[in-house]
This record gives sequence, C-alpha cells and structure tokens, in this order.
Amino acid sequence: MSSPDENLLVLCVDRDDDLGLKAKVETPVVGRENLVQAASRLLLADPEEADANAIFAAVKKSDELTSSGTRCEVAVVCGDSDRGFKADRRVAKEFAKVVSEGSYTGVVLVSDGGEDEQVIPIIQSLKPIVSVQRVAVKHSQTVEETYEVLGRYLRMLVFDPHYSKWTLGVPGLIFILAGVLILSNQGFAAQLATLLILGGAFFIRGFNVDRSVAGMLSRGPTGYIRLFSMVTSALVIIAGIFTGYGNMETGAAVYVSAVLNNPAQLLVYGSLLAGYIISGSLALVWAGIAIYATGALLSHVARDSPRWRRDGIVLVMLALLYFPVYIFSQFLIQGAAVTSFVLLSSVLLGLAGIFALTAIVYPRVRTRPSSADND
Repeated sequence: MSSPDENLLVLCVDRDDDLGLKAKVETPVVGRENLVQAASRLLLADPEEADANAIFAAVKKSDELTSSGTRCEVAVVCGDSDRGFKADRRVAKEFAKVVSEGSYTGVVLVSDGGEDEQVIPIIQSLKPIVSVQRVAVKHSQTVEETYEVLGRYLRMLVFDPHYSKWTLGVPGLIFILAGVLILSNQGFAAQLATLLILGGAFFIRGFNVDRSVAGMLSRGPTGYIRLFSMVTSALVIIAGIFTGYGNMETGAAVYVSAVLNNPAQLLVYGSLLAGYIISGSLALVWAGIAIYATGALLSHVARDSPRWRRDGIVLVMLALLYFPVYIFSQFLIQGAAVTSFVLLSSVLLGLAGIFALTAIVYPRVRTRPSSADND
C-alpha cells in the first residue's frame, strides 16, 4: 500500500532533444494526454525513434501507479542536441520548473538507457529517485551505445592530429602521388609508390620509429649524433648487402644460373654462393656496424656516460672478428686445406684476443648501471 502523502513524478528524459527537433514539441510536457500526443507526433516524424517508446512507457507506468492507488503525474523534459553541459543545464532547468508546480515526494525515472541516464545526478539533486525503469527496444541501448562509441572514435581519427596523420595523411599522400603518376602514364610506378608508402608507414608505426626518433632528438646534440649514425649505418649496411649480391652475380654467375634452373642445386652450391655474398658485403656491413658503435660511443662520451667504454669494446671486437669472418667466406668459396688452416688460426687468435679483452680490460672498466646511463 502506498502512503497517502506520497506523490510521485514519472519522468522521461530526452537528453538530445529529439522531441523538439523532430516533432517540434515545446518542453517540458506535463500530463498524460499531452505526453501521448507528443509521443505520437514524434513517431510520425521518426517511426524508429527510441525516445517515443520511452515516453509511452512513462505513460504506461503512470497508469499502473494510478491503478494501484498511488498519486502520480507524468512528464517529459528535454536537453539539447549538442549534449554535454548545454543539454544537462536545460534538463535541470526544465525539471526544476516541473517540480516547482507540484509537491512531488519522489521521481520514477523512465529511460531508454544510454545518455539519458547520465542526468540521474541532476534529478537527484532536486528530488529523490525511488525507481528507475529502463525501456529496451530493438535498436536501443546496446546498439545506440555502440554507435556512440564508434562515432567518438571516428571523430578522434579525423580531428585528433595524433591519429589523423596516419588515418588521413598517409592515405592522402598515396592518393595524390598515385594520381600524379597515373596522369603521367606511370601505372607501375603508382603501384610501387603505394606499396612503398604503406610499407614505410606500417614499419614506422609498428616499430615505434617516430617516437624513438623524437626521443633521440629531445636529448639535444647527443641525440642528433645517434640519429645520424643510425641512418648512416643502415644505408651502409644496405649498400653492403647489395654489393655482396652483385659480387655473387659476378663471381659465380654459372652457379647462380644452375640454382635458378634447378633449385635443388642450392644444396650443392649454396655454401659457395653464401661465401661470395659474405666476401662482397663484409667490408661495408662491418663499416656500417662500426659507424653505429662509433655514434653510440661519441654520444655517451658527450653525455659523460660510462657506457662509452662498452662501445669501445664493441669496436675492438669488430676488428678482431673481421679477419676470421673474411677467411670463413674464402673457405666457403675455395674449400682448400690451406684456407682451413688459416681459418682455424684466425679463429684461435680472435678467441685469444676476445678472452684477453674480457678477462683483463672489461673488469677494470665495468661500472654499475644507473638511470643516467639509459639510452
């Protein structure tokens, strides 16, 4: 049984003001017949509108309470199509107007979920909410919330500079360059440019290259040294790989043709071809690695970091390994007993040098790592 002093307000909230925009109904709307007319006009304007179902649900809830002997009134208030602060302010204003015209002891909120329930704190600041009834229609709540989240992310991809440069900038560059090349009758070049730009964008974002470069440059001169050495090192190593391939094409053309004609011959001539590639690319590849290590050494020296000693050790190890690797490439090419002896001797000498370096020099220069040493 209800209390004789209880007087409830069954309230429906249309936060984005579909009632005003689509049905041209002025709010707040109070009274059963007025709400039925307003909901009917909204359905005629948009038969799929969820707020109309919520208004009819509020009317039904009011009828149920009245039939059970509870005094109640039914009303609908609206916000604004811009949502946010402007919508909440209008909801608060209209709700205050409704409650000022009646002595309501509590509110029964009828909502289709989603954004409309965000106004609960506003309502509770004026009147207690005794019940919340959610109206679930086919395209309501879950789908509505999904569209809301999807729209938020789409706006972020278009208007947020952090993301728009990848979602719009890179495709825009591809379209412009491809269009120019197609106009120049360079269809193959357009396809190649598209692949290169997409591959470069995926590589840069996938390996976080852009942030790594930005982090280097933020360190000042030492960052520029590291970036220069890294780029130069990569270019020299790539040139070395191409040089090694060219050396194989030149020095072992017959064996290359044999492998191309019969891939099974790779088991026979594979070591020889690898020897030509290593022999031809070794100098440039080693130079590229040395450039990178030298850049790291100079950067650490400029920052007064103890890690410059480790970079120096890397350079010494590169020098000790160069001759054994070169002899190994000649062994793969020639396979002679003399070459085997020289290879074994160079490996032993290299191991001796590395052992001396690690056993005598390294313990003297080893320092405890600290946060200042981090790259």
